[in-house]
Amino acid sequence: MTKSNNGYFVAGVCVLAFILAQTFQELAYRLWIPASHGSADDLQSYLLTVDQARAAMVGGTILLLVVPYVVIAFRYIETSPVTAVLGLIFGVAFVGFEITQRSIDFFVIGHQWARQFQNASGMEREIILDRFALWNEMVVGWTFPLRLSGFLASCCFLAATLTESGKGPWHLLAPVAFALNALRLLGRLLSTFAGQAWLDGLNGRFYFPAVLVINSLLALWFFHHARHETP
Repeated sequence: MTKSNNGYFVAGVCVLAFILAQTFQELAYRLWIPASHGSADDLQSYLLTVDQARAAMVGGTILLLVVPYVVIAFRYIETSPVTAVLGLIFGVAFVGFEITQRSIDFFVIGHQWARQFQNASGMEREIILDRFALWNEMVVGWTFPLRLSGFLASCCFLAATLTESGKGPWHLLAPVAFALNALRLLGRLLSTFAGQAWLDGLNGRFYFPAVLVINSLLALWFFHHARHETP
């Protein structure tokens, strides 16, 4: 296996790790994390071992997504330099926005506020809940540049990968994945910030199925190139 093949294989493994983390998150919410009945329940769920494992796995594998972004950018840097470089820039920005928000959520909210809330009483609890509500409002605003950067990265990588779409069906996997992801993120933006309630499912029950399909296509594309790419 050449160095180029190794790069595709590692990128595929990173995407596969992200899929597994998302699958664990879906199972955790369905089976092990109790349904929330308010902000107090939400805050206390941060103390659950399963929720801490979920947050660590999802955050860690989002960070790994930098690897496939770099591999794609290098593949198309000669044939489609503008879209390859812009896709990498927006992709890294997306990961940066995600990790920033998740780091605060994990280390500040989960490790400090949740423990303070557990040991507090009366007015102290109300103050912590007010801070938590403010944080949740800020997160909604933070998701705008986060999702926008992901949408733009998908559009750029879609344009880059489409240059090889005529080479056969395997070469269509990445363009289809990026097209679906662009539509998914656009729908999530419109649902949250443009009042398009008919798209709310993309932030709810359709979130995991869409992520699973899109990233499975992308993982297959990487593993195909890891096996068949010639130097």
